[in-house]
Amino acid sequence: MHDEHGSSTPDPDDNTDQSIHAAIRPNRRSILAAMGTGAIAAATGPVVSAPPAAASVRPASASPVAAGVPATAVPPAAEVISELPLVGGEEFPIGLWWPPPPFETTLERYQEIKDAGFTYTHSNNYLFADAHIQRYALSIAEQVGLQLVVDDPTIRWLRSDFDITSAGGDFTLTPAQASTKTRQVLDLYRPRSYWSIQDGRLLQNGGTSAGSIGLSREGGDWSDYAFAFDVAPRQTGGGGSYAQSGWAFRAKDQQNAYVWLLSNFRYTSQGAPGYLAKALFVNGNPVWVRPVPLDFAVTAGTSYHVELTVSGDTFTTSINGQLVDTTTDSTYRKGRVGFREAGTTSSLYDNVKVTAPDGTILLADDFSGDLGKWNAPSAGGYRSFVGIDVYDEPSANKFETLGQLVEIIRALDPKALPYINLFPTTDPNYVRQFVDIVKPVLISFDRYPLLTNGRDDANYFLNWKIVRDAGLAANLPTWIFIQTLSYANHREPTASEILWQINVSLAYGAKGIQYFTYWTPDPARGEGFGPALITVDGERTVRYDSAKEINNGWLAPVGRELKPLVSESVTHANESPLPAGAAGWTADEYVRAVQGDPLILGRFRDTDPSAGTRWLLLANRAHFKRCKGLVDLNASTVREVARFDPASQSYAPQKGPRLSVDLEPGAAVLYRLRTR
Repeated sequence: MHDEHGSSTPDPDDNTDQSIHAAIRPNRRSILAAMGTGAIAAATGPVVSAPPAAASVRPASASPVAAGVPATAVPPAAEVISELPLVGGEEFPIGLWWPPPPFETTLERYQEIKDAGFTYTHSNNYLFADAHIQRYALSIAEQVGLQLVVDDPTIRWLRSDFDITSAGGDFTLTPAQASTKTRQVLDLYRPRSYWSIQDGRLLQNGGTSAGSIGLSREGGDWSDYAFAFDVAPRQTGGGGSYAQSGWAFRAKDQQNAYVWLLSNFRYTSQGAPGYLAKALFVNGNPVWVRPVPLDFAVTAGTSYHVELTVSGDTFTTSINGQLVDTTTDSTYRKGRVGFREAGTTSSLYDNVKVTAPDGTILLADDFSGDLGKWNAPSAGGYRSFVGIDVYDEPSANKFETLGQLVEIIRALDPKALPYINLFPTTDPNYVRQFVDIVKPVLISFDRYPLLTNGRDDANYFLNWKIVRDAGLAANLPTWIFIQTLSYANHREPTASEILWQINVSLAYGAKGIQYFTYWTPDPARGEGFGPALITVDGERTVRYDSAKEINNGWLAPVGRELKPLVSESVTHANESPLPAGAAGWTADEYVRAVQGDPLILGRFRDTDPSAGTRWLLLANRAHFKRCKGLVDLNASTVREVARFDPASQSYAPQKGPRLSVDLEPGAAVLYRLRTR
């Protein structure tokens, strides 16, 4: 098939009509002329303070692209990839293509997605038509805990209608021009925070008019404790000598907490060189504000050591070793600690320590690392945003432009995923060129193996072999789309066939599974799509229930086990003739014999090759019948065997060295092998 720009699939000899992603994309070439971000509202008052300062965004790396100068893409290091959303972390990414359309983008519909075990969605199905719709979808996704890869109209325009090159010519953009537009796109979506780390200290640079509080992740049940830290208030953005720093304690959340302020704002008519202004916030409103005059000056840029002791209903505050206040109040009995600024006030915080009455350290942070111990206050954007859908099914002649875009996105926001999905192919050069030229952070592809009349795609395993080989060679995770619906010469999958696609992919080393599609494309499109997980009218099909059971009961827990591991080998046992691309099993140092029905064996190791533990995934080669057999382990190598139980997410010891295999159609089982 052909993509929306008329370029052909790189696999012309593959007659299985695989490239349905291309057909599903409308031919839209319009673009917003410019994009920007809204301003944060201004504010006034000393406690609810002055106009806000500029918020911090994710830090840009020191790159010539970020400065608008062309750069050559470099391979992403493993540690860089591990910091990306979806790719990094413990959670196994389970995604979907073709989410609910705009009028069905509701809290209820996205909760339905979350309940089915999906962790993220692509924002297609006409959501890409408008950046406002994208932001609305991000806000809905954020409320239910889903993540979203944005299919933005400006990015579509950049990568489709132009080549990004410094060579010049018609319909070209320089890397600097593309970087400017991409920054505008990222600023529409990426989360921003009033917090950042500056020279080993926490900088809170402003807040909303009502005040913005960042709280410790732990501490919801803390009652009595000592809260100590160093703070240096900075001069307000409005000018003059006004400076103020705030901290919160026994905080239920950002709206309900005690907030103490160290300030030189004139809270009383007679005036004092400094004040401790105390406030009780309930539902975001100050119930009372009580200023305490200090006999020492509070000046911008000066560091102060604060110690607050919370014991029962009594709170004592000392600054630089001097007791300045004792307060009694019983509104809040327990809660977290944190820091607060409002409007243009800003401060530097350091050397935080929270200590229980028995001396136990509850929290310590010198901000020499990241902000992982805190929930930083948001200054806009969406926590659900995880990346940009750069291109779906590119031809090789787009690789240079895509490489520029990937490098630009990585430079502007190292925490944003530059997502690209490849054509199905039997040509290893296509995938190798993609890796070499684009320098991607993952390899994703689609191939839908369930054909009409009960046939399966003869090149399914060959395509997986090509992608697996390329991923291992470049140390990149590999993702795949699985088929959920009928179209053209493809049949409607059963629950066993959905499970089979997943387990085959896991055996071949998949680090991400994506469903094509979730919502059924409208029949007016003319591609002949059958019902997916949700019908075009919004009704659940049996495949929704199947996906929900598979995702929650099997894929999510087993995926967490396999995600950090390295695919060491994948072989087919008891199968003759072997399908294209498949390697036949032979006895090795871990498995001595395999008897019975055809079986796929995926073996995995730790990232440290010298580690002795191995994991063995046994997948039923068939999606239409049970698989029974025996697997004899090498007793001279394997000393201990345990079977993974997805329900308890634990391993149960097994008697070895013989494993009895009895798998439902499409099913699999995971074993952990401890070696001698």
